[in-house]
Amino acid sequence: MIKTATFNASIIGIPQDSEGAARLVSHIAKPTNHSIAMRKLRDLVLLFEGERPFNNRSRDQVKDAASVVWSQIRKAIELGDWFDRMFAASPAGRVDDLQMENYARTLTQSLAGADKKIVWQPHLPVIHMAAGFRIAMMRTNRGRFFDANATPRSVRIEQLREVLWDDHQWVSLALEQAEARLVMHRLHGRQIPAKTRIFIRVPSSQE
Repeated sequence: MIKTATFNASIIGIPQDSEGAARLVSHIAKPTNHSIAMRKLRDLVLLFEGERPFNNRSRDQVKDAASVVWSQIRKAIELGDWFDRMFAASPAGRVDDLQMENYARTLTQSLAGADKKIVWQPHLPVIHMAAGFRIAMMRTNRGRFFDANATPRSVRIEQLREVLWDDHQWVSLALEQAEARLVMHRLHGRQIPAKTRIFIRVPSSQE
């Protein structure tokens, strides 16, 4: 028997290059206004290329801004991890099921007392992608990336360099993992956020 499911979604094209890597990362880092994160990451890539950042920003300004995005990525990974564990353990399987004390306690600790609903809600359209990104990091030997908030800025920039500039093989894996989570989630009758974002692989300008 073929099972079908429909839901509203916006499609985000992700090429497997620096532009696509930055686009994907910007959506999970700041889902409410990803263009801000994207501008910061583009400036960082320009530095990697030896080019001048937009608006003549200094190197320190660009690196400080990128360091903020690094912290936002770290938080998205934590939420993606919580989503995966909640998905696996919750019989009800609802995205908004915040009554799972075993996991909610861990999230509360990681959020340093912040309200779970306030932090969780903006990420709902991209939470499957945040989870997929986390798995892609783990499966490409980057499980310690975006790990500790006390990480020095220089280390943060080097991690971003590897993810955005040096290697893009993780992109396809992250997209695959995100799609699997979205499909399983919907086919099990679980509610999908009204403005879910679906990330798909598209050719890069270099292909």
